[in-house]
Amino acid sequence: MVPGWAPSADPMLQARMFSYPDAARYRVGTNYQMLPTNRAKSHVYSPYERDGSMNFGTNYGDDPNYVGSMLKPVEFKTSKSGKRVQTTVSEHEKWVGEVSSYTSGFGPEDFEQATALWEVIGRDHGHQDRFVGNVAAMVSGVHSDKLREQVYDSLEAYRRERVTELGMI
Repeated sequence: MVPGWAPSADPMLQARMFSYPDAARYRVGTNYQMLPTNRAKSHVYSPYERDGSMNFGTNYGDDPNYVGSMLKPVEFKTSKSGKRVQTTVSEHEKWVGEVSSYTSGFGPEDFEQATALWEVIGRDHGHQDRFVGNVAAMVSGVHSDKLREQVYDSLEAYRRERVTELGMI
């Protein structure tokens, strides 16, 4: 989209903004935006769109697939005053339910599914222990010491809980 322009709140336009790229992904593949006719004139950083058929680029090298990674944090565009640019929507177009450009926070609701799965796994004896063993084995190959330690700390919390549960403390 042209810098400084933004879509209006028209429901039909909003629906088309979803359906047209969705149809293109179905017909051409995940990298339809890399085709010369579809490619943006200015650089667009979107590491979550990569691999697959018709990949014309460098595939973002070893960048993580998600924006909130601690391994390679994303630097967002800032205004002249030093504030992060949030949206291109002008004040007169703001309306209730506006889609935000980026949200960085997370809350308890982000962990509900994982917690529910953990409880399901815990119904059968030994499943949680096998899960922890599998994760620990896979994490041992992670190159980032900080990330590896964070995972091991969370597993340590489970081990302490498990030992307490079994009455060994």
